[in-house]
Amino acid sequence: MEKKKKKGPLVRFLYFILKKIKKQPIIVNLNDNISEQSIFISNHSAANGPLTLSLYFPREFRPWGIYYMCQGYKSRWKYLYHIFYQQKLGWGKFKSFIIATLFAMISGVVYRAMEVIPSYTDGRLKNSIKLSIEHLEMKKSVLIFPENSDTGYHKVLKYYNPGFVFLAEQFFKKHSIDVPVYTVYFSKTDNALIIDKPQYIKDMIDQGMNKKEIAEKFRIRTNELGELLNNHLVQSRL
Repeated sequence: MEKKKKKGPLVRFLYFILKKIKKQPIIVNLNDNISEQSIFISNHSAANGPLTLSLYFPREFRPWGIYYMCQGYKSRWKYLYHIFYQQKLGWGKFKSFIIATLFAMISGVVYRAMEVIPSYTDGRLKNSIKLSIEHLEMKKSVLIFPENSDTGYHKVLKYYNPGFVFLAEQFFKKHSIDVPVYTVYFSKTDNALIIDKPQYIKDMIDQGMNKKEIAEKFRIRTNELGELLNNHLVQSRL
């Protein structure tokens, strides 16, 4: 499997600093090779999943990220303070204020370095799909975090939004390519992640499954991967 391509000097410096802070995870890969033109889906694990995968995942990708974080400082701060830290993580106002104020300052650089594709929950999702298709057309990969985090981030995932299914479906309609979808599970507790073998959306559609049913199938598989990863780590420690 190939190494990540070199980035610009500012981004390389940023990644160098982040790697000093964030330890490299254990990676369990169930594949011999991973397609360059792929869709990856993963649990979010609060802010831990996106950062860890961006730093250490063995394949290049562009991630989806909530559009608030792809806008100006004020938009990022409001999202971080009111929604991410208080609503999703359950932090108090004082801690949320301090961390939101600090992270909103550097998050613009971080998100640009990660080349985040803004994701939406309304009709503007078509823009996310369009950008993702353009990236896939360059035979590159996209990473999507489909879990619904309205009630926070859960170790056992509760619901998957079907945006990634729509993306795969639209890409097939345009190019007749059933792009592989790889499921990833990241464990913050163990600082480890597992990469599943690919599955194919068109095959599931041909079986009569709708978008919500397909998304649910992937959600169940993601939770299974969490258990599989845990068992693997337990066995490796014996």
